[in-house]
Amino acid sequence: MSTNPQTAHRERAAIKPQAVESVAGATMQIVAGAMIVVGAIAFVLALLHGGAAIAWQAYLVNLLFFLGVAQGALVASAAFYLTQAKWGGSTPYRLGEAFAPFLWVGFFLFFGLYFGRSLIFPWVTHPIPQKAAWLNVPFLFARDGIGLGVIAAASFAFIRVSRGDDARAWTIAIDDIELPPHSIRVLAPLVAVLFAVVYTLISFDLVMSLAPVWRSTLFGWYFFGGAFWSGLTAMALVATVMRGRLGDHNLFTNPTVMHDFGKMVFAFSVFWIYLMFAQYIVIWYGDLPVETFFIVQRVHHMPWSPLSVACLILIWLIPFTVLMSVRTKKTPMILGTVSALGLIGMWLERYVLVVPSLSLDAIPFGLTQFLITIGFLGAFLFSAVPGLNRVAQAATSGEPVGDDEE
Repeated sequence: MSTNPQTAHRERAAIKPQAVESVAGATMQIVAGAMIVVGAIAFVLALLHGGAAIAWQAYLVNLLFFLGVAQGALVASAAFYLTQAKWGGSTPYRLGEAFAPFLWVGFFLFFGLYFGRSLIFPWVTHPIPQKAAWLNVPFLFARDGIGLGVIAAASFAFIRVSRGDDARAWTIAIDDIELPPHSIRVLAPLVAVLFAVVYTLISFDLVMSLAPVWRSTLFGWYFFGGAFWSGLTAMALVATVMRGRLGDHNLFTNPTVMHDFGKMVFAFSVFWIYLMFAQYIVIWYGDLPVETFFIVQRVHHMPWSPLSVACLILIWLIPFTVLMSVRTKKTPMILGTVSALGLIGMWLERYVLVVPSLSLDAIPFGLTQFLITIGFLGAFLFSAVPGLNRVAQAATSGEPVGDDEE
């Protein structure tokens, strides 16, 4: 490669991703579309046959989970720029951005909550005068809708710049320490800050307000920390699946790259447990009834206690113990299994955060909730098809990547 910086930049930018057979094409779209139809039918039938409360609970849980995965993965791409990560060329960036179309899907689905507001938010039918200025329907949907719209717009502005030639050339320039392009250095921190602010707001309005007398100043950090980890875990799962589908010599066959994905799943699982314990210990030693009831109901009372334990096992204990060694981080089957179980655990965690506030003594999970979840999964997969094909192209392009080994 030429030593002239401008010439070297042009040479790097000229390394274009090669066309590959679609890994997320018509078949995936048909299956995802069928899942959407099944979920929509189940939702409508529940509304018409006395299961409206259960249907709206499932709707809210899945909206929070899949929005968190999509936004968390996008923020991971921004974080890679902020930390000047070049260990995988442009592929990790494309992988982080692959789920972004669901941000607009989730934005519109959020306003669907308006039609189930009286079944979701207890303060709608039983207003709290002291909190009426904040907990009222017009203001909640206005502020959360604006927040989700702003962060979605900022995310797509970031993606547009990230997919440009300048940013891509920077990601594969493993032989220099130049800063990312200026526009990236502006948009990446903006997306990260908006993520913290908007998802803290979402956690207060769509989770904490379901138990409107409960309060926790750390809850926003805990909520968006879980969303970030779910995004990283989804990226690791996709990486392990694509490794076997893209043929020989794709980026995901590089053990060092898989090791890096494993390290992120491991590290931010520890960060999640740190946030959970930091919140729990303060509530425990404060021993104030206005704070403790939320935790006691979920951790110490049946039938919710086993689900809370399951979340702890799936999100922290399994990743922490299984991914402790270098070998397991590099083993696709192990990393993929841990990641899949982690995503199930994070879905359960969102379920445990939401539903006990509305159903104290029973777990209202059945076929209806399962099918609604399938519908949301279908919408998520359908929206991810173009992004996953971009990942496949980047992973098989032969871009230079870092090869440092630990």
